[in-house]
Formats: sequence, structure tokens, C-alpha cells
Amino acid sequence: MAVSLRGATFACLLLIGAAPAPAPHALPADGYSEIIEKVADGIWVIRQAKPFHLQPIGNVVVVEQKDGLVLLDSGDSPGAGRGIAALIRSVSAKPVKAVAISHWHGDHSMGLPGLKESWPNLRIITTVETKQDLLGASMARYAKDGPDPAHSAAFHKGIEDTMAAMASLVSKPETPTFKKTGYTQTMRELADYDRNVEGLYVAAPTETFTDRLVLADPVRPVELIHPGRANTDGDLAAWLPRQKVLATGDMVVAPIPYGFGSYPADWLRSLQVLRALPFRVLIPGHGVPQRDRAYLDRLAALIADVRHQVAPLAAAHLSLDETRKKVDLSRERRLFAGDDPWLGLWFDQYWARPFVTMAWQEANGIPITQVEV
Repeated sequence: MAVSLRGATFACLLLIGAAPAPAPHALPADGYSEIIEKVADGIWVIRQAKPFHLQPIGNVVVVEQKDGLVLLDSGDSPGAGRGIAALIRSVSAKPVKAVAISHWHGDHSMGLPGLKESWPNLRIITTVETKQDLLGASMARYAKDGPDPAHSAAFHKGIEDTMAAMASLVSKPETPTFKKTGYTQTMRELADYDRNVEGLYVAAPTETFTDRLVLADPVRPVELIHPGRANTDGDLAAWLPRQKVLATGDMVVAPIPYGFGSYPADWLRSLQVLRALPFRVLIPGHGVPQRDRAYLDRLAALIADVRHQVAPLAAAHLSLDETRKKVDLSRERRLFAGDDPWLGLWFDQYWARPFVTMAWQEANGIPITQVEV
């Protein structure tokens, strides 16, 4: 079993180059451990300290309400959940009463077991689609509703095998320096992840909604919105209308967006819904808070450009491989990755390759499903 690195298994890796409170997961020298950052009065984001991680932890948004705290997302593992609980206690003595999960990916949902150790009765809220994904085939390799030794052993073995393969790449003289540096960092992150996944299981949602759910409060009401399919079939955003803060989950990710299992045309429509909100701060699913619409617009333009390039190629009945060879995203790679070869590598693997596939499937009427790659 290969360990998933943001949807890309190690098989994909071989193709490419064949003062926060103390937390149980902490690699401060590497910047892997999260920091907590105040966004507005009573609103914080917990995020990884560097802007890009091959082994990611999704941003966690903390909103203080009168009778407790509301979170968007939970971290990537039980250990991360415990660390997030410690960071939360560093800013508020109130209990966590509810966690909304933006989508089913493990780096946003798998911290729930750690959070439930501190707040066992918290509400776990998802869209109907995300609940189906969490409890269905999309998360088939995870234990459900409690740890399972067989699942845990297989998961640890996948991490161990991935780290060994990375170590082999790092040891080869012909491996470029930027890859050696990146994979060395990732191995340290994976070692930390391996410690934090002990007791991993899918915590079932306690309630769902279809289009909109309001968590009322006299000061900081939170509106949970499902604008439509986007990065997954069940994406939700959290909108704080009084504070003008919008948290998007992985509908917006910086600096490199993720293209696996996404719905190109629907994603554009969902971004239009989000853009219409009068936000002053946008908190992406990964990356630092944003104070304008520039990155959101750049992402929408990227999606539109891929669809524009793929549509005539699909109409001419080109195969997926032929289509990939003809789509040119070199300009976009520079916009998102600059001159950083490590970011450029992952723009290709996390965005260009999977998203061209999604656009090709869409153009050919092939259903897009939610499965771990």
C-alpha cells in the first residue's frame, strides 16, 4: 500500500524522477509543525509554517462563538489533532463544539480522532456528498469509527516503503540537488506523520446539509455553503458575513493548486459563487490568508485555460496521452511556481497532469469519481 502524498501515490513520485504551544508533532527547524495566526477578532487559522509541503496538513480555521468554538477542518492525523487542540487552548479556554469538514481528503479530515479525545461530543458537519465519500470507497483503506490493527499496520508499511524509495532517490548522484533537498525534507515530514497516524480512523459525521447551514451566534455567525462541485463533489466553504472572512477548503489552495478528482466546469461556477461574496480575507485550504481576489482570479483563469485547450483536442478524438502532449501550461507554471524547480515539479504533478485528465474526461463525457489516487 502506497502512502498518499496529497493524492499522489509514490508510484507517481517514481514517474517524476523515477511561538505556538508545544505539540506532539513538532519539527520547528523544518517548518512542518503548524502555527496559529490571528485573522480577525476571535478568528484564527492554524497552518503549516512554510508555504508548500509535499506531505501536507490542511489549514484549520478557528472561530470563537458565545458558547464554544467552531472549526473548519481538523488536520491530517490523530497526532495532528492533538497538536491542534493544544494550539487552540493557547488562544481560547472555550471548548470546541463543532467541526465542519470542507471535503473528504485525509489531510483535512483525519485529525478528528485527536480532537475527539478532548471534545468527545463535538458536532461533525459535512455535506451529504462528503459523508458518502468519507464512509465509502473513497476512504476504503482507512478504518471506520475506531482504530484497526490491520489497517494501521498496512498504513505504517506504506509510509515506510515510501520513505525507503525516497532515500534511494536521494542517495543517487544523478538526482538533482533540488530534488534531494525536497525529498529529504519530505522524509522528515513523513517520519513525523508516521508517529502521528497511530490510532487513525474515519470519524463519522454526526450531521449533514445540502446547500447551506447556519451556525448562529450574536457576534460571529458562520454560514456553511456548498456552492457545488469543485475540487471534490462535496466541497464546503465557511463564510463569516459580519467579519467578511471566507474559508474555502481546497477550492482555493496556494501556492500550487490540486487537480485530482476535480470537476473543471463546476469548479469555475463554484469559484464565481465565492467571488461574489464581499470578503476582505480569504483563508485557503493550504497557504497563507489572502487579502484580495488576485489569486482566486488567477486560479479561475488557470482552470478556464486548461478547459479551453483541452476541448478542441477532445473534439478531435485525441487520446489522453496525445492531449497531454499538446496542452501547454508553461506560462501558468511560471505564474504559480516562478523559477523554483521544486514547485515547478509539483505544479506538473499535482496540477497539470491530473487536471488535464479531469478536463479530458469532462470533455469526453467520462464520469469523474472520488477515489484516492
